[in-house]
Amino acid sequence: MKIISITGTASGAGKTTVAQFLLRHFWDLSALKITTKHEGNCPRHTDCDVCETMTLPYKITVDPIQIEQEGKDTSLFKNAGAQKVVWLQTHADHLEKGIEEALTYFNKSDSVLVEGNSFLHTHNADLCILVTTPREAKIKRSTRLIIPKIDLAVINKYADDHTEDIAKARERLHTIGCYAPVFVISPLQRNYSPNKVFLNHIKEIIGQRTQYYSKTV
Repeated sequence: MKIISITGTASGAGKTTVAQFLLRHFWDLSALKITTKHEGNCPRHTDCDVCETMTLPYKITVDPIQIEQEGKDTSLFKNAGAQKVVWLQTHADHLEKGIEEALTYFNKSDSVLVEGNSFLHTHNADLCILVTTPREAKIKRSTRLIIPKIDLAVINKYADDHTEDIAKARERLHTIGCYAPVFVISPLQRNYSPNKVFLNHIKEIIGQRTQYYSKTV
């Protein structure tokens, strides 16, 4: 099993966007979404209700009806082309055990894209990608803890981001000790040539078994 970890410097950095981007271009990737239950106030300030409704140590969802529920990241992954999607919801204390069981839902020959910083807290990956964006200066504590594992960084660029914004994003990576190779991509922008450079780099790393659809670039 080959694991590709997609992490982010902060909520809103674009982890899900970059994950979708890869899933659209590599036909045989599967996906594991990890949602960690938080105690107290939600650091994400969202209304996902996972922390309030989950009573088990961890829960693994593979039911297509729940996976493909509109608005869920799991649905976005499936619609982007993931061969299989597994959703792990877990208390922090049961993260390692939950991940181990969730991975059993994939085949040993699968290439699995894992979205979420928490995976690297307990496991290693074959490729660790850190996503940041010029639009979010905040850097989560969980990101600082996993910097030694990062293989490459991605600056998620919007069409109206300027050169100086990109430079500041690079500087923020350096302030947390991340000196991994940096790719500036714009997943939502068609015909943006750096996107193809990034995809070709990923193709070289994960091997020829995962096919690249050049016609979609």
